[in-house]
Amino acid sequence: MQTVRRPVSPRNSSFALKYLFVLLSALAFTGKLKAEKPSDYFPPAESQGGWRTLLPPSGDPDAAQKAKIRELAGIDWDKLAAAATYNQAAEGASALLVIRHGYVVGEWYKDCKSAQNFNIYSCSKSYTSLAFGLLLADSEAGKLPNGKKLTLDTKVCHEVWLPESLPLPDPRKDDITLRHLLTMTSGIGGEEPYAFATLEWSLGKFQGSPWSKLKGEPGTVFHYSNAGITHLMLIFRHAAGRDVFPFMKERCFEPTGIEQIRWVQMGDNNWGQLSQGFSGILTTAREHARFMYLALHRGQWADRQVVPASYYDFAWKGTSVKEDYGGLWWVYPHHKDAPKDLVQTAGFRHNHGFAVPSLNLVFIRLGLGFNYPKDFESELVKKVLTAVEK
Repeated sequence: MQTVRRPVSPRNSSFALKYLFVLLSALAFTGKLKAEKPSDYFPPAESQGGWRTLLPPSGDPDAAQKAKIRELAGIDWDKLAAAATYNQAAEGASALLVIRHGYVVGEWYKDCKSAQNFNIYSCSKSYTSLAFGLLLADSEAGKLPNGKKLTLDTKVCHEVWLPESLPLPDPRKDDITLRHLLTMTSGIGGEEPYAFATLEWSLGKFQGSPWSKLKGEPGTVFHYSNAGITHLMLIFRHAAGRDVFPFMKERCFEPTGIEQIRWVQMGDNNWGQLSQGFSGILTTAREHARFMYLALHRGQWADRQVVPASYYDFAWKGTSVKEDYGGLWWVYPHHKDAPKDLVQTAGFRHNHGFAVPSLNLVFIRLGLGFNYPKDFESELVKKVLTAVEK
């Protein structure tokens, strides 16, 4: 196991003498009180020092350090270490990173180092979702190219937003809205795109494409559809005038200090290259934790509102069709025994990010394995949450 640690700098305060007795009592808890305010701390970029930590430079914390972790972060480190042991018993290289009150309280790497890039697979969908949250805010503010207006309820299989979809292979696609695509309720099927499939194939433009016909009326069925995300990536390019990756680099990654990240491209000679959208982000556990920490703060980073808080109201609300899936995020009751405000980015090979605002908690699990014990994800979540002392 490899651990990356950084010290915490103490803060000094002066107080009026006549209040000294009362304030000394409060001072004993100052570190904990400050930690419980989620907006107090935002980590600098990794190249500038990165996350603050309560862990020693190497090895496991000693008794005094464990006591400090419990005092400042409300974590039973030994129970958290049991979660790490469970995680590392699974096959393949992996990372487990736990952050509470802005402090790294657990960080373990198996057969890799902290700079290891992982394909976070379908966690990428939540990045796509956030990009649309920003795009919709731009539309509302009149900032889209040529004064275009896009809302969640805009029907998108039309000339302005998705001319590539015309003529429609199924007339029911005429009723697909942006909301339907972002909540997987468009009726587009969940078949996996073939490795050789072109963008046209995903839009059902070729005979024999499984996406030529919808699986149901838009808004009435749920299908976890990567082909549906392909529609979104084309819509995004038409709406923003550029691909999602440079857009996110400017609007999200740079403001939050996300440095080590790239997005696999897809496309062909006919329609050009696009970020994959449904998968393909390669990044580290510490960088994905920034994305989740931004979510924990509902889009705020330091003194800047990077993402409108209202975006999360949409993204974290399930639909009548699929209660535990919002706007490309997994939500309660996906983990029925967890706090109801736990939200998750979830990807193939158990690449996951979790945020629990009520606990001021973020934890990341990334890995390269293929075979896992039954209920691995839910058991890992339970073990991490067991270590949290409310």
